[in-house]
Amino acid sequence: MEDLQYRLTFAIGITGALYLLRLYIRAWNSPLHDIPTIGHSGVLTSYITAVKYLFHGKDLVQEGYKKYHGQVFKIATLTDWLVLAAGSQMIEDIRKAKDEQLSPREAVKQALKTDLLLGPNALLDRYFAEVVRTHMTRNLPILFADAKNEIEAAFTDLIPANEDGWTEIAAYETVIKTVARISNRLFVGFPLCRDPDFMELLQKFPADLFKTARLLDFFPTFLQPIIARFINVERQIQRAMKHLVPLINERIAKIDALGSTYADQPNDILRWFLEHADRDHRTPRELTIRLLFLNFAAIHSTSTAFTHILFDLASHPECVSSMREEVEFVIADDGWTKEAMGKMRKLDSFVKETIRISSLGGHTMPRMVMNDFTLSNGQVIPSSTYLMVVSHAMHLDESIYPNGREFDGFRFTKMSDKEESETKHQLLTLSSEYVAFGHGRHACPGRFFAATELKAMLAHTLLNYDVMLHTDRRPDNVWYEDSQIPDPNIKVLFRKRK
Repeated sequence: MEDLQYRLTFAIGITGALYLLRLYIRAWNSPLHDIPTIGHSGVLTSYITAVKYLFHGKDLVQEGYKKYHGQVFKIATLTDWLVLAAGSQMIEDIRKAKDEQLSPREAVKQALKTDLLLGPNALLDRYFAEVVRTHMTRNLPILFADAKNEIEAAFTDLIPANEDGWTEIAAYETVIKTVARISNRLFVGFPLCRDPDFMELLQKFPADLFKTARLLDFFPTFLQPIIARFINVERQIQRAMKHLVPLINERIAKIDALGSTYADQPNDILRWFLEHADRDHRTPRELTIRLLFLNFAAIHSTSTAFTHILFDLASHPECVSSMREEVEFVIADDGWTKEAMGKMRKLDSFVKETIRISSLGGHTMPRMVMNDFTLSNGQVIPSSTYLMVVSHAMHLDESIYPNGREFDGFRFTKMSDKEESETKHQLLTLSSEYVAFGHGRHACPGRFFAATELKAMLAHTLLNYDVMLHTDRRPDNVWYEDSQIPDPNIKVLFRKRK
């Protein structure tokens, strides 16, 4: 018995030693060896930095931005190296790169394990970038009435405020329910956009997909397909199909019988997906997956942004009256239209300032390096590197935005007035110094809808409610690794305006 225990202990020791030797050799021969490191870079000591990154990722990225501005640097995480490019010139280099050199699609596939969790066709360009960028954006003026109707209905249902006193609302929980309804009014139409079970699924799906993909990162590549079979994304797909398959089959039957331009056809994302899908990809399952992934992209980012907007609105009452006057003036002239949203300069600035300070996290513009890529500074990023750009630290950079850590709701309006430029500092204007939506041809294709939705919700709030917090101080954001969200436990007080 003792001999067996000795042999087992010896075997475990040898296995552990060989594993450490493998890690050492892998680290020594790593193609990332020449990229400078924030924190520790040793085989074992790098895990000290990896643990620190869990709780202080923002600070590590900030340190890298200052120390290696105009360069690429890396930070150890528990599963891999995070490689980040810092500075506007690096962003321009990445923007100009061809997809054969730096691929955003391959980066998303790697980060979210879409081939394993959603299937290999989930990221077909014609279903996402082109449909959202062209059809949805082109039809926003027509679709705006539906969006506005759903904003009114959702606020009435979810924020039961009155004129007599303050009503306490769980901010993030309420906002995500609201955004899910508004978005799906345009994605799949009424009444499915108000179905409680379908809405609950869509509210949970983004976080579940992200957490599942993150979990798979802790397993070797060869084990990931096996592990993926035992987690709940497939169950969520089946749950979504129960709601969507009848609708999809009804639409397909009408198209087959009456043609793709039959009268009274709904004007929504599902219609455009059907129009652009060939028969091999026009199956209820594939269309369900694309709608789920579209909701993943739309709901979390917009809900997070509007919760931050509510916190800033309640924390900066000095901005309320002038924005309210602007909304009333523009609506009086143009009504509740998409064009009216574009004329609300102060609202645009307020939303942009909120996103500048409280973006989704510290980095953006993910790319997978397909072949060794040489930056303009001479640094070489090895093939198969997952690359992103520093965003939050740049958005706080005092050399770009004076007093950048202070919230100034009309910062961008004043910048536009000073430079006599109507469009240069608008929310939707892309630049290498403001990358909340990315930059270049791969910038977020849904940003036009997102910006319109955010401003319409803010305008509705301003005209119909007073808002405040329990304290005068804005709630701190919650950080994990280098991602930030609004504190989900914070409640906002609403009072119906007289």
